[in-house]
Amino acid sequence: MAATASTAGPRDALARALLELHLLRGSAPRGELTERIGCTRSVMGFLLREMSERRLVVVDRSPNGARRPDGGRPSHRVEVSDQAPVVIAAGLSADTVRVGTVALGGKVLRREEHSLPTGRTIPDVVEDLCSMVAGQVRTASRLLEIGVAVPSPVRREDGYVFAALHLGWPGIALRELMLSRLAEHMDVRDLRLTVANDANAAGLAESRRGSGTDARQLLYLMTSRVGLGGALISERDVFAGAHGYAIEPGHIMVNPNGAACVCGSHGCFEIEADHRALLRAAGEQADSTEELVDRVGALLRRAHDGEERASAALRTVADAVGTGLASLINLTDPDCIVLGDTLGTLFELEPDPIVERVATRAFLNPAGAIPIRPGALEDATLIGAAELAFQPLFVDPRSVVGKHSSD
Repeated sequence: MAATASTAGPRDALARALLELHLLRGSAPRGELTERIGCTRSVMGFLLREMSERRLVVVDRSPNGARRPDGGRPSHRVEVSDQAPVVIAAGLSADTVRVGTVALGGKVLRREEHSLPTGRTIPDVVEDLCSMVAGQVRTASRLLEIGVAVPSPVRREDGYVFAALHLGWPGIALRELMLSRLAEHMDVRDLRLTVANDANAAGLAESRRGSGTDARQLLYLMTSRVGLGGALISERDVFAGAHGYAIEPGHIMVNPNGAACVCGSHGCFEIEADHRALLRAAGEQADSTEELVDRVGALLRRAHDGEERASAALRTVADAVGTGLASLINLTDPDCIVLGDTLGTLFELEPDPIVERVATRAFLNPAGAIPIRPGALEDATLIGAAELAFQPLFVDPRSVVGKHSSD
């Protein structure tokens, strides 16, 4: 039973071929797959036979494929098999739980979302989450793993959630608690369950499927409601540190005279750059997370329409984002920055304060050379939780899926 996923790269040609097919959305000409993993045609033939025996792929050998540029024979098409493993992915936020079934290749087969009313207890939230997961497990054939992304640092070895402050949670053993609750719905003896930080998951998704696919060292930041998360994705793998806590940017200081943060400090990056910061800058406030989201949505729309008061609020927060990014660049040396969720919208509407602050304060950003982009994925956290759940298959597929397996 996995605790938190390792994202170590594939160790052999079979694993590399499977990962590349996954990154190509589950379908590719045989020739392109051969080129991407750098092997010979005969080696690719061996790999395809083995993947077919493990019911991971099917090969379309019909003569209708596209002719190669050199005039050679059309390349057979390799497709993910409908008997390949699937994963269940879940994402928790301050007011929402989302669960989806995801196929190899990244296709979301089923997705559902429930709101979390203010004041829900930890057991109630976990029960809702486990009930949704169990419902999708029952309809999933050949389940590989369950991946859960949460807004908190997560200890690598056991899935311990260190501080989900915006859920109102103290440190809890979320993986252990989930397994206990899931046991009421199903047999969990062979169940793999991974718990991970939401920004790590979202950053991995943007690296593999979104705005950072060309990056070797991707710095990712996100805010969707309250709080701010970040991740460093190195060669398409999460850099998690010794215990899984690496790259927690929400509580670095960007304004020593700033607002009070839930961590007990003042002027933290997240309190100066999330939805609460946008409302403060606009002279507004909200009494609930739901109202906060609605008011920020309206503020962003007014800024898009050119209202100066709204635009000024965005520029204030954009300046804080640029300040925080400059420090993170000096620590991580990225070749690409992706801003997810509301930060991405902020960048699209007011890019100049962010770019200018980064250019003047980041020592490792000569002449503003590091590209900054908004995220491209609608639900990067959920997709990233699925990516983490698929990791065992990409690291060592032979130990995960047997030949002619029917389980």
